[in-house]
Amino acid sequence: MVKDAKVISFINMKGGVGKTTLCKEMALYLSERYNYEDKSSVRVLLVDIDPQANLTQSLLEKFNKETTFYKENREIDYKCSVDNVFKQEMVGMTRKHVILELSENLDLIPGELETIFLQRQQNPSTPNKLMDYIIDKDLRSQYDFIFLDCPPTYSVYTEMSFYTSDYYFVPAVPDAYSVLGVDLLERVVKDIVYSQRNTVFKDSQPKNLGVMWTRVQLGAKPKQADFMEGLETAEVVINNKIHIFENIFYESNKLSTSTFDKSIVDRNDKSLDDMMIKICDEFIKRVVVMNSDNTVEEN
Repeated sequence: MVKDAKVISFINMKGGVGKTTLCKEMALYLSERYNYEDKSSVRVLLVDIDPQANLTQSLLEKFNKETTFYKENREIDYKCSVDNVFKQEMVGMTRKHVILELSENLDLIPGELETIFLQRQQNPSTPNKLMDYIIDKDLRSQYDFIFLDCPPTYSVYTEMSFYTSDYYFVPAVPDAYSVLGVDLLERVVKDIVYSQRNTVFKDSQPKNLGVMWTRVQLGAKPKQADFMEGLETAEVVINNKIHIFENIFYESNKLSTSTFDKSIVDRNDKSLDDMMIKICDEFIKRVVVMNSDNTVEEN
């Protein structure tokens, strides 16, 4: 089977919504526990374009990996990083300089805590770099999904993610700011897609895959149910036909208090396993539906 990975940005204009945690847990579950398309393994590439690089830090700890590689004399040989995608002067750059293998079915383009884009923002081609790299290296044919963990701000990182993505996926906490966060994100998308003076979005634009509720604790926070219902009837959701996922990424003390190297796949917890199976099932079905709709529109 020839793979044709869908590139999906995990994004919200509000921080603290569990975006990175959901991105990591879904990628781990899909790549290690989930059967997909006639029981073939799911291959996932994670791309950390959040300057905080929390996704990278947690995965390096979990898989006991390093991004800096040394020569025999202990001088630095190279560093595997998303930063290398933007270094046009880097001669002889190969896959190992950008993509770190974590497991048989999971790879990572590591983020950089030290990454500074100030000088790159002056280059109009900067937002295209990640998109170009994925195309040039034919990465879509090597994976089932490519997940981008994005920062909760409107910046060159945001533009980069939408230049690259087929879809964007919105984790949201049910609170008073959820509607504002979704509304702001939709405005950002429109600004990026419709204000660009280039042909990146000429044939297709990134579509909103939907909103998934995260960090939900209905027992401890019963008012969350009101906020969830409020978003479903919000003008921004109705006008933009935004899908609300039925399954929920519930708050778990085991996850929130655990160390970076511990994930749901490391635990023998049926409730967490059941939650992830349902989330991954609905997520994949939603991608299939959206992809079918896009195919019909193109025809």
